[in-house]
Amino acid sequence: GAAALTPALSCGPLLDTSSFRDTQWRRGRRLLDPDGRPLRAGDIDTDTFYSAFPEGAKQDKIGSPVVVVRLDPGQLALPPDRTEWAPEGILAFSKICTHAGCAVSLYRTPRFEPTAPSPALVCHYSTFDPATGGDVVFGPAGRPLPQLPLLIDAGGELRAGGGYSGPVGPSWGGVREDET
Repeated sequence: GAAALTPALSCGPLLDTSSFRDTQWRRGRRLLDPDGRPLRAGDIDTDTFYSAFPEGAKQDKIGSPVVVVRLDPGQLALPPDRTEWAPEGILAFSKICTHAGCAVSLYRTPRFEPTAPSPALVCHYSTFDPATGGDVVFGPAGRPLPQLPLLIDAGGELRAGGGYSGPVGPSWGGVREDET
């Protein structure tokens, strides 16, 4: 009986899965660079990769770090329920890969048209398309990078528009326990 039950338990909690979605990101929370300075929309360039953290929250939690990139708004093909999540083409995604929990640490920006692939966020095993909401375009990751909705306040600073589009981190649960 235990041998049959063990694989089922590895799928995660049976009733309450909110711990996998709860992070320190809340609507209105400013995005800060690694030195604690607010990110401003006017300072976000295309073809550049930025790291950010939630204001007033711990940076070492698995749900804290995000990558911020700017694309031409005409390139965006976000899911219909996320069309307002990228003001001025600025997007934010969890920095934690959905395959193995490694850091997304590269931003591929093609330079040679017309055969170059589109811009992409890359970890060592998977590649994600920011234009489509973090969809997996290569590698073993089983789901998109969770996207963080963004707002630009009256002073031009970037703020979270809410929580992530999905759970942060790898699909196997043991890594995420008590690490939101």
